[in-house]
Amino acid sequence: MEPESDQLSAGFSLPEYLAVLRRRRLIILQAFVLITVIGVVVTLMSKPVYQASAKMLIEGPSYNLNTVNSDNPLNALFALGQQQSVDTQVEVLQSGPLRDAVTREVGPASLSIAPVKDTNVIQVIGESGDPKTAAEAPNTLLRMYIDQDSGQSMSEMEQARLFVEKGSIQSHKALIVSETALRNFKTRNHLPELILNRNDQIGIVSGLKAEAQKNQVAIAVLNAQISADMQLMNAEPRTSRTAAQTTNPIIAGLQGEIRTLEVTRVGMIQAGGFTPEAPQVKAVDAQIAALERKVALQPAFTTNQTIVPSGVRESLRTKLIDLKAQLPALQTQQRQTETALAASMSNVGKYADLELEQDRLVREHDGAASSDKAYADKLSDLTLREKAHHATAHIIESAQVPFSPIRPKKAESILFAALIGLFTGLCLALLAEFLDDRINSIEDATRVLGLSSLGIVPALSEDDAHLLPQMKGMDPASESYRVLRTNIHFATVDAPARTLLVTSSNPGEGKTTTAANLAFAMAMDGKTVILVDTDLRRPSLHKLLNLSILPGLTDVLLGHAPLTPQEIMPGLSVLTAGSTPPNPGELLNSRKFRNLVETLTQQADVVIFDSPPILVAADAAILASQMDGTVMVVETGQTKKAAARHSLQLLTQARANVLGAAYNKMRKHDAAGYDYYYAYQYGTPPVLDENASPARPLLPAGLEEDKK
Repeated sequence: MEPESDQLSAGFSLPEYLAVLRRRRLIILQAFVLITVIGVVVTLMSKPVYQASAKMLIEGPSYNLNTVNSDNPLNALFALGQQQSVDTQVEVLQSGPLRDAVTREVGPASLSIAPVKDTNVIQVIGESGDPKTAAEAPNTLLRMYIDQDSGQSMSEMEQARLFVEKGSIQSHKALIVSETALRNFKTRNHLPELILNRNDQIGIVSGLKAEAQKNQVAIAVLNAQISADMQLMNAEPRTSRTAAQTTNPIIAGLQGEIRTLEVTRVGMIQAGGFTPEAPQVKAVDAQIAALERKVALQPAFTTNQTIVPSGVRESLRTKLIDLKAQLPALQTQQRQTETALAASMSNVGKYADLELEQDRLVREHDGAASSDKAYADKLSDLTLREKAHHATAHIIESAQVPFSPIRPKKAESILFAALIGLFTGLCLALLAEFLDDRINSIEDATRVLGLSSLGIVPALSEDDAHLLPQMKGMDPASESYRVLRTNIHFATVDAPARTLLVTSSNPGEGKTTTAANLAFAMAMDGKTVILVDTDLRRPSLHKLLNLSILPGLTDVLLGHAPLTPQEIMPGLSVLTAGSTPPNPGELLNSRKFRNLVETLTQQADVVIFDSPPILVAADAAILASQMDGTVMVVETGQTKKAAARHSLQLLTQARANVLGAAYNKMRKHDAAGYDYYYAYQYGTPPVLDENASPARPLLPAGLEEDKK
């Protein structure tokens, strides 16, 4: 079975958490008591604090008195008396000067200012050690704010009215000056005749512009046509060739010669008396055949070419002459039109200067009129505001003197401190458990090692009996070793273990006591048991059982003594360690030791070996590889998780058959969930050193008592 994670949060059940809290109860109690005491002291020493609150309503701006045109850019400048937002006024109330003034008047007090959600109400809460000061502080703050706001508003409105009156006088003077200048300009320049003449001249200019543009287009078209015709004429050849076909005259000549030779041949045959086979006739036939071949080789027709001047080129040249003749006339007409246009535009320019002057005077007049009207409207608005002025903030709820303090609430504070102390203690307990690398419970070992539990041995005091024959029949420790014996039997029911190894991670974990008591328990069960001390480095079994160490295992292996285990009770014999050898590992890994194990198994039902700690020497791994089963002893509260994991890893590498773990020195609160422990009451004594001498030697009476 693979070991699981040993982290605190992995796989913890409620009983395991309760076991952790029981184990760490001292940390929880200390944190609880300390923080609770601190809370009580702080609560009792805290001075009482009284609280009172007042409320103020902020009115929004009045839009009925605003007679200023909103489109006027001066409106934003003269918009006096506009109410600020509630958040803005909260910031003003929180300003330092107001708070300082309140402190000087009523004394020190803590003031908290906040708007009431979704309203125009501001709430001021005052806190002080004096109930009267707690009530007067918010009332004084609101009163000072209202007085300051009202006085400031009236002062600003008076200053604004004086400024507007001065501006109104100046704007009216500017309006009169602009009206006079505009009237004089119209009279001096005869404005009606000026407009008519300007319109006529503008019409002439427009006509000349249209004509000049038309001439420009015509010249551009004519130049483009001349250029295109020039390209066509240059591309056209100066002359053209004509071709005519006639009958080949050579063929006619050859055919005439053939006809002549044919007449000669006929005359030779008819008149000359020659036969067709005559050499003369054959010579003529040969000439005729040669001429016919020449005729066959000659083409039937011949081509004659004639060169004449190009008609297309002549046509283009004539057209170009006409176009070039039209161009000077158009250019002359364009120059005349441009001259007339320049003269007309010069005349129109005179009218433009006059229009600019007129527009300037009109703008000055309109601006002066608008400014004069704005000042007049604003003066009227400010006059109405002064007459209709009223406070924009009102106290709707005054603070009353409180009868009882709001803090400290002693019962609640003490309870809260106790809860914090308890929570802190729980957190510290869990943190300590998380940081603790020791195996404190069976659940810890199960998660770390993944081994089944073979038995749980309770912690014993120095006065308690440590060996099974000395224990009473109903002693929890006595019962725990019997349970260990039974669980080992069940663990090996399919393959009975004749040889058992008892080991641990480090010294002092109780493996020797466990091996001895396991041997006692099996012997009392009717088995023949031999207990062998194989801890050849630091043997302690002989001290625990009050036996002689010599002769022992080492002496038998070296041949110095015969194999004679010491019988301590019927069914149980002990072979002590003997002399200390220089090489225990080699001795235990020798053939002689294996032969000795076979001999011992023939003499007893079970042979139990007490081995050295696994992490101290390699002897335990060597022994475990030769045994039928291995029992790992874990001391709860002392064995480190890392050490236990490493020990199990070494045993696994040695291919040991680890039957399970025996948990030694288990305290009662760590054995929660195991019912047979609840029947007994025993404390948590100091840990007993397994290498120390037993509290009392084995007595035959003890053995006999146990047998009964």
